[in-house]
Parts: sequence; C-alpha cells; structure tokens
Amino acid sequence: MVSINTNMKYYKNRDGSNTLGRKVKPETWISGDCPIVHDKYYAWLKHRAQARYRGEDYHLSFEDWCELWSPSKWSKRGRKADSLVLQRQRIDGEWSLDNCEVVTRLEQLRRQREYKHLD
Repeated sequence: MVSINTNMKYYKNRDGSNTLGRKVKPETWISGDCPIVHDKYYAWLKHRAQARYRGEDYHLSFEDWCELWSPSKWSKRGRKADSLVLQRQRIDGEWSLDNCEVVTRLEQLRRQREYKHLD
C-alpha cells in the first residue's frame, strides 16, 4: 500500500482519507498508484475543464502537462507571488506545449492588462 503524503493538495487527512472522508484507493487510480502523479493528473483534469468552460482551445495531453511541470517546478506551484503557475505565451493562442510556459505568479499578474484587451 502506498502511503499518502499529507502535504498533497487534495489529500489532507492523516488517516489516509481524503477531505470528503472517503478512503483513498491508489490501486484504482487511472494515473497509477503514485500520489504525486495522481495529484498532477487531477490538476490537469481541472485545468482542462476550466479552459473548456472558458471556450479556449486545449491541446495539452497529460504527458505534455508532466513535461511542463517537472518535479522541481511542481513542488513550487501555488498562489503566492513567488510560486509557479502555467500561462500561455500568446494570450489569444491555444493551450499547447509550444504556447505554454511555467512562470512565477508575479510575472503572470504583470500581464493582466493584456487579458482585459481581449474582451
């Protein structure tokens, strides 16, 4: 059985249950039994769903996502100014491997005016 790291974003309880109180079953995960890969897979699903909701073209496969988010970058992902986020290089372009980059949140926030001009 794989031990669940309590620092994972989606699995916070020390007893091996997720935040909804359900038991975590790594052997049933599509992404495999590694909690870090599963966390990346879940984040990719959420990212893809949000892009589709906004009507943006999305061509990042899970493998592309893992290529962009190396283990060293993944551990620095977050919402603080010095944390890392994923952004498109060309704002009006699609979400694809050649148009995405991992930057600090501060760098992304500096580009907010460009997003407002798209409306």
